[in-house]
Amino acid sequence: MLIKRLSIVAVAVSLVACASTQKAETVAPTPATAARVVEIAPPAHPYALPQAQARVIPQAPAWFVNLPPDTADMTFAVGTATSTDEQMAYDKARMAAERKLVEQMYSRITTQTNSYKADRGSVTIENYQQVTRKNANGELSGAQRVDSRATHDGQYYKVYVLLRLPTGASNTMQTRRDQSRMQREAEIRGRAAERDMDTNESRDQKREQDADSALERRLTPQSRVAPVIVPTTSGEIKLLDVDNAEYRQKRDEALAKPNAVVGQTTLR
Repeated sequence: MLIKRLSIVAVAVSLVACASTQKAETVAPTPATAARVVEIAPPAHPYALPQAQARVIPQAPAWFVNLPPDTADMTFAVGTATSTDEQMAYDKARMAAERKLVEQMYSRITTQTNSYKADRGSVTIENYQQVTRKNANGELSGAQRVDSRATHDGQYYKVYVLLRLPTGASNTMQTRRDQSRMQREAEIRGRAAERDMDTNESRDQKREQDADSALERRLTPQSRVAPVIVPTTSGEIKLLDVDNAEYRQKRDEALAKPNAVVGQTTLR
């Protein structure tokens, strides 16, 4: 019996020792070794719509905000425009700058103001209206592009244009155009003068021809035919005035015959 108890106690002690040894070897988890949660993104749709690109607002150039100062022989103007086509944006921007140059040179501003004010007891009624009209009608030539800038935000082109217009004698293109216009006007006036001279000459020739014809009629003897009047029962009838001698002889012989009849017919 003693031997059995010792063996059981020894086995129990060994089991306890093993358990205590395993417990001492267990290591507590650290933050570095803790389990990490990874989010897995869903797969992209094969027919998904393309994402819209963020629009970037372009910055205007410095000469667009602050124009170069005008001088005695040149003036400046700027223009800007947007379009999906770069060439169209440039054309629109240049046209806007040219319009400003025309307005600077030929603009005419008229203003009309209407004002009405009335007091009705403690109530005051006031009406004010102002209408301003600006018209520009002129010719522009010789404008030069001195600077430009184009930007693209992924959808639209935005173009800035700076134009310079020489004035006075510095604008050689306008000077040549004025000279060409003056030459055309001189040619037109010369042709008009030639037509007037031809007209006057033709009038003088016609006046001379009329005078010669009148002189010839005065110098040429004129045949004078006396009217023939035939008495009838209803009155006198004036026969046709003719200067044909043969016809008059036959008519006189016919009227001289007895029982001659004179007929008169009116045609309408």
